[in-house]
Amino acid sequence: MRRMEPWVIAVGFLALSPLAVEATEPPRVVVSKARSLAFTRLDAVVGLAEEVRMGMMMRQDFHITAPGTEPEPIDVSTEMAQTQVFTVLEAKGPVVTRAKLAYGDVVEVTKDSRGQQQRRLSPVSQKTYVGEFRAGRIEVTDAEGQPVTPEEAEAVRKDLEGLGAEDPIAVAFPRGPVKVGAKLDGVARAFEKLLRRGNLADVKFRKTRVQLKEIHEDPRGLVGLFLLSTTLERASDAQNPLTTTITYQGTMSVLGEGTQLTALNLQGPVVYTLSPAMKAQGMKVDGKGDSVLFFSVQPAAKP
Repeated sequence: MRRMEPWVIAVGFLALSPLAVEATEPPRVVVSKARSLAFTRLDAVVGLAEEVRMGMMMRQDFHITAPGTEPEPIDVSTEMAQTQVFTVLEAKGPVVTRAKLAYGDVVEVTKDSRGQQQRRLSPVSQKTYVGEFRAGRIEVTDAEGQPVTPEEAEAVRKDLEGLGAEDPIAVAFPRGPVKVGAKLDGVARAFEKLLRRGNLADVKFRKTRVQLKEIHEDPRGLVGLFLLSTTLERASDAQNPLTTTITYQGTMSVLGEGTQLTALNLQGPVVYTLSPAMKAQGMKVDGKGDSVLFFSVQPAAKP
């Protein structure tokens, strides 16, 4: 399964949006008559190239009010979009140890309460890098093997965090056939653990569920469509009087052969809750917010 660290690191405060990436025609869905699907493990293929598309969006339109004060707005939206081509250069069995990462546009757009928009281009945008897992560390160079800036290296390491290890979510899939309707608690725990690892200590995930809804036919083989849900919570503290809760629901598609992630879509409402101490002072929070996530992987077009 393609490692998902690129978006996991940001999901505590953002979510991925299909609106933020180049529009593509949705594939025609053909539901298989099969009632179960086996998820196999395959060795990584040197030379295999995958195109990864991801987007992140979070919109907030809230007002905090307190007796005798003007309402304080929380009115901001953030969108991120990224495309990349991941190519396996070296591997040992199912573990990729060296890979090339060619970025397309990597953009973040923020709009504040005054409607002012800020567009920031990542330092890795439209550049190509090589990462290698060596002596317990991921070494990053440019495509010619030359050193890169610390800022670039840090960004690339996050996107290549899976080098040198098997994907824990793929490992968590059962080895026997999975029946339609089955709940995969082991996969849910692995997914939740990955989310926790990629976020700050005060961002918690709970009630994660993964259930096989149906099986689709695909040119690459049978694909399991899973219902996926998880709840994000960031508790209030001395600096932040608001508890943030996002209940994500959506789907995850996994190719049976090789247990390869092909698509993931999640969305959910953003809810703010005041601490009891703030409520006792007469403070209120009103408004709405939403968070959406999109991630897809497909074979890269040949040059």
